[in-house]
Parts: sequence; structure tokens; C-alpha cells
Amino acid sequence: MNVQTGYLQNVDGSCLYSLNSTKVISSVTGPIEPKPRQELPTQLAIEINLRPATGVPTTREITLQNKVRTVITPILASYKFPRQLCQITLQLLQSGETESLFNQLELAACINSTVFALVDSGVPLKNLAMATTIVIDSNNNIINENITDDILKNSKSAHVIVYQIENNKPSNLLLMDSHGDFDEDDVFKVLEVSESNVRQLNKSFRDYIQSKLNN
Repeated sequence: MNVQTGYLQNVDGSCLYSLNSTKVISSVTGPIEPKPRQELPTQLAIEINLRPATGVPTTREITLQNKVRTVITPILASYKFPRQLCQITLQLLQSGETESLFNQLELAACINSTVFALVDSGVPLKNLAMATTIVIDSNNNIINENITDDILKNSKSAHVIVYQIENNKPSNLLLMDSHGDFDEDDVFKVLEVSESNVRQLNKSFRDYIQSKLNN
């Protein structure tokens, strides 16, 4: 994982996030004045736009946007900014993924990048959220790091797990997005391994933020 916050100059917060073959830039602007159709009377409105590495947005990008919104909405302290708007823009730079496994790596990268950008912007958060990708290969082995295109092509299933972080440890399961063939035992194995991954991601996140504050 490689992270660089404050990557863009003309927004409130941004992050360049890369993991293996996937790279994404996220930007956060807000709270700002919304258009009348976007305004919510009691909370902060959220606008998320995701742009593909090539071409124009399709239903695939709309699906990704909705999943990112599902994760981000519970962790935002939206009650602090009624009738205001937070704009989140995600630009995919590299999409090294197989179509058969849809968007598992991209989804995890987009979620983690957005969380880093939100922290960089100073928008109040109630909690953090961290996403990890887990792959089960054809021999039922769990792969949770260094996931490449070849591993995805030969895998039985791929899963994105997102946990809410409370008191510096994973608590609520915010999202489990799975693709492929798997059974109940596989799900429990994935959840167990993913919790350990998220703990490590949370530690890396806090180390990065502490280092940036010290500098």
C-alpha cells in the first residue's frame, strides 16, 4: 500500500492511493453550499462521482459509487452540517483487474482512499472505515496480500470486507461484497482473516497520520 495525502492543491482534502495493480486519486470538497435539489434540511448531503481510467462512466461506476456511499455515510458526522454539501470525486488511474471478478480491488482502493481524503480535509467523522480484499483460490487457500491479476484469474472467489473502526479496533461490518463460488464456511474464514487485515490497515493508517502531524 502506498498513500500520499494532500496530493491535489485546489480541494479541501485529497489522497493518491495505490495497492498492487490498482491506483486511484480521491478528492474531497466541503462543506459547501449545495444546489437546491441536493439540500437536506437536517444533515450534510454527499455527492460522489467516480471516473474510470478510460472512457466515460457506465453503470459499473454507478454501482461502485453507491457502494462507497453505503460505507461513507455511517461514518460521517453529517448532523453537524445541515443544508450543506460534501463533494467526493474518485479518479481511477490504473485498473488492473479482470472483468470476471468485477471490481473487488477497485472498490477497496476507492473506500480506503476516500477515508484518507476525508481525514485530510478535516470533515468531522464519527468513526473510520477500512476495506480489505480477500481471495480464495481453487485449492481453498486464503490469499490476503499481494493480490495480482493472475491470482484473481485463477481464484474461486473474491471478497471485499469493510469494517467500522471504533476504539482503535474493528467493530461493525459495514460491507461484504463477494463474487464467485463460496459457501458458509468460506464466509466465516474470510471474515476472520479480514478482521486481522483491517487491524493492520488501521495501524498503518494511524502511523501515517501521526508521521504527517509530526512533520
